[in-house]
Amino acid sequence: MSDNTITTLSDFLEQSGAHYRVFDMGRRVTKLSAKKFTRFEAAEVPYPYPFQRTALFGIIFWHPQFTDRHYVWFLKFPLDEQGLLIQAARDEFLVMVLDRVGECLLAAADGNYIEGALKDSPYSFNPREDRMAAFNAQATKSLSLKASSFYEAAFAYFTGQKSFDSWQVLGMQGVADVAVRTDDRALTKAIIQTLPQLPPQPFHMLTSFMENAEPANNLVEALQWRLKNELEQNQPDMAEICACLRAVSNSSAQGIVEGMVKQVLCSDISRHIEVLAVIAGRCWKVLEEPELCQLYVERLAINEADYEGFSHILADLMYMPAMRDKVMSALRNPNRSAELTQQVGKMFG
Repeated sequence: MSDNTITTLSDFLEQSGAHYRVFDMGRRVTKLSAKKFTRFEAAEVPYPYPFQRTALFGIIFWHPQFTDRHYVWFLKFPLDEQGLLIQAARDEFLVMVLDRVGECLLAAADGNYIEGALKDSPYSFNPREDRMAAFNAQATKSLSLKASSFYEAAFAYFTGQKSFDSWQVLGMQGVADVAVRTDDRALTKAIIQTLPQLPPQPFHMLTSFMENAEPANNLVEALQWRLKNELEQNQPDMAEICACLRAVSNSSAQGIVEGMVKQVLCSDISRHIEVLAVIAGRCWKVLEEPELCQLYVERLAINEADYEGFSHILADLMYMPAMRDKVMSALRNPNRSAELTQQVGKMFG
């Protein structure tokens, strides 16, 4: 095997004999299919979850004969205006890695050597603690490995087997492990029973990790009711609203998510920039629906942070694959409000 046959990371890993999985680490921690990753590397498709014009992802890889030994690289590569990989950056990274470990990555028996190959690389990064917990939870579930040692205590807490005041002793990793398993109907049935009694802190911790999961529909429905009840309060709690939206954002029940986003946008709480940021940053898929996208940009035009908030969130949203044309259509709508017309004028004029 000669290194001129290695033109991509996928080539490198496959020709090293490694098995691997790729997870996005930017928008949320979610698995990327090998096909999607290969097409992204070939600059055939934009990165599906760009974050600040960067592709951030974690690769877990292992030798098929040593399935108990896993190695992880966290990498970040710049994207061009269309969200495509700037291949020169990836090529530079590959040259560095080939120089340090050679073509046969897994020939090195020393794990420190493999993981140390990224030392001082401008293309590697250390995820923050909560992202790392979400990655570990996703990776162990994806590879059918045992959850962390913190899982049992978190499971017992969120299924109502422990005092609701005992949340301070929960490990972040255990909560992430529970959240990633909320596609399990038996587990979610128990969580639904405990939801009304959870103190705000553990509720918010669980929902922040659920944005990386695909919760079962019955749990999504329970959160829909919780959101509706909160919106009916005289002073709805913004943290509660954001928590409910985050928790359901990656659910396959997109019809329910769409309804929840619409409820929020029709409420005065949607003037808050934090609420609008969560919708754009986590629930963007439902904004592909033209009517909802129009409603969203109208609400964004009158947000409390004014033009600064409007331009910042729109720039981020338009960078998402499939969103640019939808947003531009909404901005050009001849029936747009005077407020939106004014913000559009500032943006393009």
